[in-house]
Amino acid sequence: MEKILDREVAWRVFAWEFNRSNMHISMGDERAPNYIITPTGVKCNRLFIVGVVTEVENIGKDNSLWRGRVADPTGVFTVYAGQYQPESAIFLSELNIPAYVAVVGKARKFEPEDGNVYTSVRPEEMNNADEELRDRWVLDTAERTLERIRYIEDALSSGKSGNDLKEYLLGKGVNAVLADGAVKAVAHYKNLDKTMAELKNAVIHAIETVATDNVTKVHVQEAPQGLVNYEQGFINQHIVKPEENQVSPEIEEAVSEEENAKSELKEPETGPKEIIAGIIDKLDTGKGIQYSIVVEAAQKDGIDPETVESGIKELMDEGRCYEPKIGVLRKV
Repeated sequence: MEKILDREVAWRVFAWEFNRSNMHISMGDERAPNYIITPTGVKCNRLFIVGVVTEVENIGKDNSLWRGRVADPTGVFTVYAGQYQPESAIFLSELNIPAYVAVVGKARKFEPEDGNVYTSVRPEEMNNADEELRDRWVLDTAERTLERIRYIEDALSSGKSGNDLKEYLLGKGVNAVLADGAVKAVAHYKNLDKTMAELKNAVIHAIETVATDNVTKVHVQEAPQGLVNYEQGFINQHIVKPEENQVSPEIEEAVSEEENAKSELKEPETGPKEIIAGIIDKLDTGKGIQYSIVVEAAQKDGIDPETVESGIKELMDEGRCYEPKIGVLRKV
């Protein structure tokens, strides 16, 4: 039991934020944990994600390495499973896509010589999930992300840095781990205020995607039951104090503010992407629809081929459609 409880917390983070994280720190020797610091200050060693697998590919010899794309409403996580994750590799190899999955895994980064940073997840556990579980994960992750955004916005407006900023955040009741991460994020990421505004947009879109009417009533400590046994009991210890069973007033206020502003921030529902989604939904009777037919139908609605291509890519990234084979689209 002690060994389990000593595990690093598995954080809930949207793909949009995780994929824009390019700060990496090591805590010492080879056995010490490594962390990816996200723009909202998450010191991320492990992740808990729920999404739709839209693509699985064997990229190793003798089926030794599998790559999967797990989409949430904001983007896509890249998951790699190989010889050191045999159960997850088998799970991916036998998966019928598209499929809802839940993943607990290690946050990893790859930094080639060009200086770019690419993030990925090495699964420790992968299980089948469903739409309800995905929606609950989205709402919970949205609440936690909005709360972290508030911390960063408060840190930026304070004008403080270093230890002074950490003490300031601790005085505001911010979790010590997040306070330390926030200080590092503020020092590392440029144009962080712009990033926070864009992340809010992504959160709004995620909430709208699951189409719920009770977003502000979700219990932030409610964990999916029967998902990963060894995760239960501590997977929700991220940023919420034990006595806080309901969404804090600050989160309700943040959601309310964003809902009031969404008419200015979100793409109109009659925009090209939603028109394309409607075309795929209408024409796909279960066997898929030719890409060229979607393009032709979209052109009749006045959408040019380049916009169709970018719209389909967004829909695939959001897990709303996938490409079972080249040139064919299917709705999820």
